[in-house]
Amino acid sequence: MKKLTTAFLFLLSFFTQLSAQNIDEWISTKKPLLFEKLYVHVDRELYASGDKIWMKIYHVNGITHQLNSNLRNVYVQLISEEGKVVKDLYLISINGQASGEFETKLLADGQYTIRAYTKYIENFGEEACFHKKIWISKSFNSVDLTEKEQPDDQKIDVSFLPESGSLVPNAANNVAFKAIDQKGRGIYVSGKIFNDGGDLITSFASTYHGMGKFSMMPQDGLNYYATIDQYPEMKISLPPAKVNGICMNYKADGESLMFEISVNMNLDKFPEFYFVASHKGIVIFNKKIDMADHHTQAIKVDKNPLPKGILKITLLDMSLNPLAERLIFVDNGKTDWLNLRLNQKEFKPREEVKLDIDALLEPGDSIMSTMSVAVVNRNYLSTGENSQNIKSYLLLDSDLKGAIESPAAYFVDDQFHTSAEKLDLLMLVHGWRTYLWDDIEQTPAPSLNDWNDVGTNVSGYIKKLLWKAPVPEAKIAMDYVFRNNHIGTTTADQNGRFLFKNVFFIDTLTVMMNAQTKDGSRNLEIILDPLPEKDSVVSVSLLKSNSFDIDLNPNFNRDNSFRQMKEIEFNPEKGTTLLEGVDIVEKKTFSFARSFGAYAYADKTITLNKDDCRFPNIIELLVHRFASVYAYGDSVIYENTSVMYMVDGMNFDLRDFRNVRMRDIETLDIWTDQFTRRTIFAIYRKPDYLVANYNMYIKGRIIPEIRGFDRPAIFYSPKYTLENIDSPRPDFRPTLYWNPDVSFVNGKANLDFFTSDEAADYLVYMEGITKNGKICFGTTSFKVDKK
Repeated sequence: MKKLTTAFLFLLSFFTQLSAQNIDEWISTKKPLLFEKLYVHVDRELYASGDKIWMKIYHVNGITHQLNSNLRNVYVQLISEEGKVVKDLYLISINGQASGEFETKLLADGQYTIRAYTKYIENFGEEACFHKKIWISKSFNSVDLTEKEQPDDQKIDVSFLPESGSLVPNAANNVAFKAIDQKGRGIYVSGKIFNDGGDLITSFASTYHGMGKFSMMPQDGLNYYATIDQYPEMKISLPPAKVNGICMNYKADGESLMFEISVNMNLDKFPEFYFVASHKGIVIFNKKIDMADHHTQAIKVDKNPLPKGILKITLLDMSLNPLAERLIFVDNGKTDWLNLRLNQKEFKPREEVKLDIDALLEPGDSIMSTMSVAVVNRNYLSTGENSQNIKSYLLLDSDLKGAIESPAAYFVDDQFHTSAEKLDLLMLVHGWRTYLWDDIEQTPAPSLNDWNDVGTNVSGYIKKLLWKAPVPEAKIAMDYVFRNNHIGTTTADQNGRFLFKNVFFIDTLTVMMNAQTKDGSRNLEIILDPLPEKDSVVSVSLLKSNSFDIDLNPNFNRDNSFRQMKEIEFNPEKGTTLLEGVDIVEKKTFSFARSFGAYAYADKTITLNKDDCRFPNIIELLVHRFASVYAYGDSVIYENTSVMYMVDGMNFDLRDFRNVRMRDIETLDIWTDQFTRRTIFAIYRKPDYLVANYNMYIKGRIIPEIRGFDRPAIFYSPKYTLENIDSPRPDFRPTLYWNPDVSFVNGKANLDFFTSDEAADYLVYMEGITKNGKICFGTTSFKVDKK
């Protein structure tokens, strides 16, 4: 008997050591993952047709939130309610940042989804992509904003979710619940819990977005169900109790996190287990817990060293099987790192606003990048506030699967709930079994080629002219057609295949590719591979499950209609309206409209002819033709205004503008903004088929168009002076100011802009990332009153 006891103790010691070794090995597998996130700061949520959707993209490390330091391709799409991609952008992320805009002209009324991703992010499924909903309303009263009464038989769904994953008999259980309507929105419900004998156990009522919680102690051998007061016919069974389960009840207590672990008090033997805390798949700490002869045990964890965001708490048995699991949100109580100060809180129309920003940085941190800021009419946000911001996305949306209703609101105390209470309910309900990092851990590591992509790959093969035989070792050169610049040269392999890797193009450009054999013969043909096609249709169900619908602000239609009427009254060419008792004495004529959005109509349009091509560049022609154009050095002045330059709708600098070949130019527009006293010179080049000699067939040559990175436009905000402050041109900009590249010097920045004619409440949102990955968010508000 003594030998058996000795052998048993030896085996127990062996298995205890093995278990300890296994937990260390298990933890060692929880290494940091190569993962990334995209966040898109959008200037507002509600747009009229013709408005630009201004965007700033933040491309960050998925764990540290530091901006990625390399160059990457970023894809942004605008998707209709039917899942059709109606607009797309191809951007380059430089040091983790990019900016761009969508035009909304000719788009149908309705709700759209902005979706952003990289080639690497696609490997982790739709949940890893960025999503945000917006509205576009085209015409007067185009959207019915009247509240419709819900039918009496409206369907709802109520889910009951034990805090630790399962109910445990003879122990104190917390149970969360959520009630949603047919659209997935949280709704208020109240109800009661009964056992199967009909005894009332407790009552409950939702407290925020249909969520709430209650406590109960299940008894052995009994089942439980819930009734809903508002729907008496509903009877919902609670999950059965697990005799050997473990309850884990959590609450925050100042600088500590408090956990109460309890088991079925009727058990004869109480278990040993591991208490493990992890963040984004990385184990932060673990502790072995021996319940001994106690059915309840408290665990206290210091909050200060923990990372801000979602923490997963797991109880593992000695074989490392999960017994209970719970997500909690850790808020270290620190600020949002930005302090915004206005020179005053109330302004008049067309008055200057000055904004000072201080970054509240930790020692050793700095702002190496730029930040983005939007100043917008509150009525152009769905609920009068942004439903999503950089903090809510990086800390909530991007770490949880599924759509969250108004995620930004979880970080704001309101009249009835603190931010901490809201976040804890969200972790209990939405976070139950929906932690995205669980899926990321199970995803096979994608190829680094996906992660390291940048630029455009142009590939294809060379074959003999009249038959399919490949031409090995042929030389291929690629050049810009319109800029006389060489792009590169490469050599085909033995199968005639070639590749220009990571080529940088800005805009969609026409290139010329010439090939020849080793002997210099051009009796060959270049066949390009089709560029990888992006999705033109995205699953509607996936979009709905990853981004929450937003509502139109009740005041949006009023403001939008008023704005359009004022613009049409001033410029009838923009729309059609019937005015009684008005005699049209003279109608202003305009040059034809342009679709690029920087200006609607040109003041002058010049069509170039053959004689004009004798001038070395377009500036020389303008100086010769107009006495009001002066050119000296690197500056051009037109009628005492500064000049900006565009080619085919894209911004150019003066040097590149001068270098556009005269024979390629079809027309030039001149347009002056009377508010800013700034003039645009806009070149529009001939279609390719009109450019002499370039589309003539030549052996060994092709002239394809290749899409490059989209060039961002510049947001123009008028500056009012004594000369133009009384201009009759209406100014009802919903976005007063947008700047995706606010620079900081020694942690400080200063901005100024002017209010419009719209008397309204305005919100200021500024967002960004510090060098160490701290999420920066600041907001303030002001009011514009009528004169």
